[in-house]
Amino acid sequence: MTLRFFVRYSTSWGQQLSLALHNGRVLPMDWHDADHWTAELEWNEPELHYRYIFTQGWELKEQADRVLVFREGETELTLRDEWRQPGRLADNLLKAPFRDVYFHHPPQGVPRGGSHYFQVSVPLLESGREVALTGNIPSLGDWNTALAVKMQAREDGRFAVNVNIPPGMDVAYKYLLDGAEFETGENRSFHSSAACVIDDGFARFNHQPWKGAGVAVPVFSLRSEKGLGCGEFADLKLLADWASATGQRLVQLLPVNDTMTDNSWKDSYPYAAISAFALHPMYIHLPALGASEGYTAVQERLNALQDMDYETTILFKINALQTFYQNFRGDAAFDGWVKKNLYWLEPYAAFCCKRDGSSDVVFYQYVQYCLHLQLSEAVSYAHSQGVAIKGDLPVGMALHSADVSYMPELFDATVQAGAPPDEFAQRGQNWGFPAYNWPIMEVTGYGWWRQRLQHMAQYFSAFRIDHVLGFFRLWQIPRHTKEGILGYFHPAKAFTEQEIIDWGIPFEHARYCEPYITDDVLYRIFSADAVTVKSVYLEPSGDGRYRLQEAYRRQCDIHEEDPGIRQGLYDLITNVIFLEPSPGEFHPRFGLQETESFLALDAAVQESLLQLSLHFFYHRHDELWEKEALRKLPVLQSATDMLVCGEDLGMVPHCVPGVLQRLGILSLEVLPMPKQSGQTPAGAPYLSVVTPSTHDMATVREYAPGREEEVLRLHLEAPAMWCIMQLQDWFSLDGALCGRPPEEERINVPAVSPWYWRYRMPVTLETLCQTAPLNEKIRSMLRESGR
Repeated sequence: MTLRFFVRYSTSWGQQLSLALHNGRVLPMDWHDADHWTAELEWNEPELHYRYIFTQGWELKEQADRVLVFREGETELTLRDEWRQPGRLADNLLKAPFRDVYFHHPPQGVPRGGSHYFQVSVPLLESGREVALTGNIPSLGDWNTALAVKMQAREDGRFAVNVNIPPGMDVAYKYLLDGAEFETGENRSFHSSAACVIDDGFARFNHQPWKGAGVAVPVFSLRSEKGLGCGEFADLKLLADWASATGQRLVQLLPVNDTMTDNSWKDSYPYAAISAFALHPMYIHLPALGASEGYTAVQERLNALQDMDYETTILFKINALQTFYQNFRGDAAFDGWVKKNLYWLEPYAAFCCKRDGSSDVVFYQYVQYCLHLQLSEAVSYAHSQGVAIKGDLPVGMALHSADVSYMPELFDATVQAGAPPDEFAQRGQNWGFPAYNWPIMEVTGYGWWRQRLQHMAQYFSAFRIDHVLGFFRLWQIPRHTKEGILGYFHPAKAFTEQEIIDWGIPFEHARYCEPYITDDVLYRIFSADAVTVKSVYLEPSGDGRYRLQEAYRRQCDIHEEDPGIRQGLYDLITNVIFLEPSPGEFHPRFGLQETESFLALDAAVQESLLQLSLHFFYHRHDELWEKEALRKLPVLQSATDMLVCGEDLGMVPHCVPGVLQRLGILSLEVLPMPKQSGQTPAGAPYLSVVTPSTHDMATVREYAPGREEEVLRLHLEAPAMWCIMQLQDWFSLDGALCGRPPEEERINVPAVSPWYWRYRMPVTLETLCQTAPLNEKIRSMLRESGR
């Protein structure tokens, strides 16, 4: 079969379109004219999976795969496609929340039949409205709208129709809405061939920018009359009822991955996943599986607690699951699910067996199957109520996890991920996760990422990329270091010794790269304990300075020391100007101007160091980090149809807003963390999510007491596509629901690690659904703000 491709895309000198086939072949296309690229291909298989790739220098853009099934006996086919530019607003309006939940059209299936197959996307088309095709030839109605050809919805949310058109005709046509509204702009046109598939991208109908609102809450924070000790997947149904009744369209969750390592309260940390795929057994609803001995008594005791008792809850549920498992007999549905998911179930179950000293892998498969069924049922119900579910993609994996253990080549366990210091964590953050081995991931086609996201897409219509900045550059911390302040960016363009000297700094390795310790420094840090510290931990280094003894030069070496002096020893170790992750490669320490070492330098040298540091952290890497992101983020974006939001908070490189905008990834705008001085929600871009608080910070009641409604209205009136409030912030509108001090509503304090993630909503979901004053208030506020 001869395939001829015509792709509409206006390019300039140095740009190239290519055709990528699923067998790995990449075929460069030919420039045809100012608006088209072409390619010709001989193909002998019954179907074709292909995509278009744009390249310009180092920049690469890939589109999602397209699938073409050929008709029997077909010998030639023309494909008239449109390049779908990443970042277009219309692309986001066709993502899963809009296509599958808010503007869903039951698919009718439109296999190719006529000589010409038309397909087009129509965003934000309400249920019941119709799309048709009309044009200048009899088979298209001769522009008579009454004779226009009605189009049918496909499974992918697009509209399609088959039309028989003789070859050799000059065809002009347009799409028609509800039999009356023509799309805007000039007529579309082409010269007909024997057989043709025409992909027109988006129909040109005018529509108002869509704006929605939602609620953010961890599953464990939910409380219901039927739950046990924490929120469960089954509780998402009641939450969806409440969201729908108040006019909210989206429920945003924290990660729901399994985090079980030792069943202690430290496992409550939802970002330390032991599997990128497995769900947490904590979220199981036991009564759906059967009766559990002692359930009612434990339920009454745990549900009476203000916060979650993680250890008691998970222990009871695991014991109950083991009892249910004794009577479990697999069936065809279970066997089929296991076979489909074996790529992650096998390493996960093996990891759990090793962790628990067990040999029964089927038990862990059974638990995951039950969780899958319960979450799927809850999501399906939420969709029926017009509510989409948004998941959370953690930036890292736990060091001791199934993925790291069984796919070690994908990770770099010699370092750990974290974040540089900020106003919320002045010593930086150390998450303990291994870094990713991106070169290996790229060689393998990012298969692990694609599988991970496609697995998430079973449940979620949208997802938040936790710490999206990590896909530009990661804050890496040596494995032997405890505090994030001794981290450094990777990748980065480290300074050489000569470069530092060229900046006017009289570089000397011992003075700038080793801890600067003098008697004055010791007394300022340790006061009366200075003499003891000097005698136990230090040795003279000459010139009135000291160095740590070899046994105490790393933070991990002093982690078990007396807490009264441990932090002081940490401070000595971090009292450096430059870090040297690799020999001869120097990174300025973040916040070097605050060190005792810096303050002891001459004023001229201090000024040079400040300028060097400013250049390094804010200007030196823009192009490098942009390239990194444009290699990775399109993979995450093209793997599924989920709507993508990036959590771009913290020390944001200059290139980040432009990259997110180009790719159409929604940014996150948080009032207490403005991207520019004085920025308010009113200045948020349309492709963004605005929120007054996140799980890592104080709620509105704490930082804006007495102004809660004003702050919430400010966010609802923002031009952003989404306004998502924490459940606690919605509660601030009704004093009767705020029975706790504001500071106890906070879910996490990043500066404190480990932290017990245990907040639970103060009332049950059943009560919330019946709280008429609050619910009417939210409905009214959403209606008035156009959400």
